[in-house]
Amino acid sequence: MTTPTGPRPRSTLSSSRLSTTGALALGVLVTAAATLGAPALAAQETPPGKAVLEVSDTRTVTLVTGDRVTVTSRSGQPSVLAVRPASHTSGNGSFLSFQDGSGDRYVIPAVAQPYVGRQLDLSLFDVTALAKGTTAAGRVPVTVSYARGAKPSTPTGLTLTSTSGTSARGYTTAASGRKLTRLLKQRIAADVKAGHRPGSTPLFTGVTSVGRTGASTKNATAGGGASAKYKLNILRITAEDRSGAGFNGQVLVTNTDDATRMSVVVPVDDGIEKVAVPSGHYSLAAPVVDFDASGNVTAQSLVTLTDLDVTGATTTDLDARTATAQVTAATPRPATADYAAATWGRTDVTDVADGSIDWAPTASAVTTDTTPVYVNPQPAATTGKVAYFTQWSGHGPATGDPYRYDLAGRLSDAVTADQRITVTGKQLAAVRQRYVRDPAASPDGIITSGELGPGLPAAFSAAVPQTMPARVTDYLSANNGGVWVQQSFPGTSLAFTSGDRPFTAGRTYTQDWARGPIGLGLGQYTRGPFGGSDCSACLADGNLLAYLSTTDSEADHDGGPSVYDEQPAAFAAQLYRDGTLLDDRPGNTAVYVDGQTAPDARYRLVADQDFSGDSTLSQSTTARTELTFGLPSANDTHSLLPAPFTCEGQSASTPCRVLPLLTARFDLAADDLNTSHRTTQSMGLDISHVTFGGAGSRAAITSATVEVSFDGGTTWQKTALHGSKGHYRARWSNPASARGSSPALRVTAADADGNGLTETITHAYSVAATTS
Repeated sequence: MTTPTGPRPRSTLSSSRLSTTGALALGVLVTAAATLGAPALAAQETPPGKAVLEVSDTRTVTLVTGDRVTVTSRSGQPSVLAVRPASHTSGNGSFLSFQDGSGDRYVIPAVAQPYVGRQLDLSLFDVTALAKGTTAAGRVPVTVSYARGAKPSTPTGLTLTSTSGTSARGYTTAASGRKLTRLLKQRIAADVKAGHRPGSTPLFTGVTSVGRTGASTKNATAGGGASAKYKLNILRITAEDRSGAGFNGQVLVTNTDDATRMSVVVPVDDGIEKVAVPSGHYSLAAPVVDFDASGNVTAQSLVTLTDLDVTGATTTDLDARTATAQVTAATPRPATADYAAATWGRTDVTDVADGSIDWAPTASAVTTDTTPVYVNPQPAATTGKVAYFTQWSGHGPATGDPYRYDLAGRLSDAVTADQRITVTGKQLAAVRQRYVRDPAASPDGIITSGELGPGLPAAFSAAVPQTMPARVTDYLSANNGGVWVQQSFPGTSLAFTSGDRPFTAGRTYTQDWARGPIGLGLGQYTRGPFGGSDCSACLADGNLLAYLSTTDSEADHDGGPSVYDEQPAAFAAQLYRDGTLLDDRPGNTAVYVDGQTAPDARYRLVADQDFSGDSTLSQSTTARTELTFGLPSANDTHSLLPAPFTCEGQSASTPCRVLPLLTARFDLAADDLNTSHRTTQSMGLDISHVTFGGAGSRAAITSATVEVSFDGGTTWQKTALHGSKGHYRARWSNPASARGSSPALRVTAADADGNGLTETITHAYSVAATTS
């Protein structure tokens, strides 16, 4: 029986906040998930009085099974997760997920579910904690506990580094995790063949548990539990899979009067769990997995119970056989499913009353292949509210006209008996996607898509393989407002994320990914960079923050390393005021200082990114951006940051203003490997200011130059530049001596207020060995 203790605070989605550490040192948490994989700005050893900056953004973590999850946070909480199975062979593409009352999210490969809470601790799958950690080369640190008297041995898929008594420490990697997955499937297959419940056979001999090093045990609880100050009742939960047998897994139990009283993931052992809970109203959610005799997943069932009254000893049943509604789609053109998900979010009475939409806790069933996902019909909530929605993605046949569908079902407070997403061509937006890659990169890329909308629970996005380069028409639904976020992992250690983009049904759009030259700068964000509403180039109450990210040709794309601890990338940023160094941040591309109120001060920001040590990149290997600027005027209404954007120091008396920083976007005439086959080269150039919701400097762009170097930056030659007001086209010649090489580019620009930009990119593009 599980008796959770210690209620946790309600999970809230707060904006960035300023706090003090030590006597004078300031600590700033800036949620800048806009930059997928941009260098994390970790707190450093800092003298008193100097700002310490920490940025929470998107990271890719490796699970003990070798699978990978890209975690993107909004205001410090996980928002969208893209799962990438270690293998796309049968039975390896299914996952389940929970988010507890504290906001931590757990992603569990379906093949591991029968052993989670038994020999595999739930902490191993806490992707929130994994994303906050720093480990070498994608390793997951683990601690192994042995039974008393058992001889310590090395479990399959683990590497041990030390042993002491009845415990040992070590780690897993992506490669070793695949060995663990094979063992899991073998054990499950043996159980199914013997007529036993999957997970009945011990995974490791003599091992009581394997958990993440440094984590408290999660086998009993994952989230807020019931406090001793409440009178407790015994809730008996029974659960069956689709064959009618009791299953080994987990169930999410939530108090819908007040989730801080109890929000807990409890283990179900042989189809039964008893948990002590306060009297009140509850909801239950359990992703149930079924297996065949080969250990492959044959189905997932997200079984939920919207309302349950507990006033004394209570028994309830979660039966996967009641999950009769399959998540499917009817599309205008033929398509084969490559992703399906059902997500159940549950709020309590307090959330509904105060209008907050954090939708914690949640439970999801996700498949990245053709494995079916089923749900059981449930009415609308009578206590609190349900936020339930589905997503389905599929690709068309391998023809000369590649296309795919990314569809989301309508957000609902009820689970209906019909889970088919039906759309017509008029209900879809067509996005012509151009996926570019570096010549040195692998052609095996990944793309993701997820719809965002008011009230949608923190959810998964479809992550599917995509051979690159490629041109694909992506049809997107608009059932929940049509705001989508998409990502591209173009076979390199770089990845790019779009801003929150609204797509209107019936319209056609174009979008390029990783199209070079790849630079370092800012952008124009209609609804904010992906990951939240925090301004990454703003000033309020003397607090000045500027955060640069890796850029491609799209104005609202941000990029950076997709797996931090495995990439040899280097970053640096410095901020000067009137020639005096104010902030110096090795390893970062952002600066933060407070006390900036002098209206006539002149600033210079220098930021560097260096991917020259990365074998997956041969182009745009380094970039340096220098920005000169002044503070926005108190009379400049155009720079006032609009809602819902926020920034540090903002209040009713101290509004936030967007800094007048210049940024460049390039439109190079090249193929889908960023390679030019031309003797006469051309490139479009847009010079503008960073904007958020349209707010930003309106100063006219007064000058621009483009220079090219064919000798690594030793000498430069100006190009012919035509255009005005920030819109230009440059032309130059690729000489015969440049064939098979990668020239450098340098762009300079200025506006009428004296703000300036210089951006230098080495190996900016490739010149083909033969040109025309």
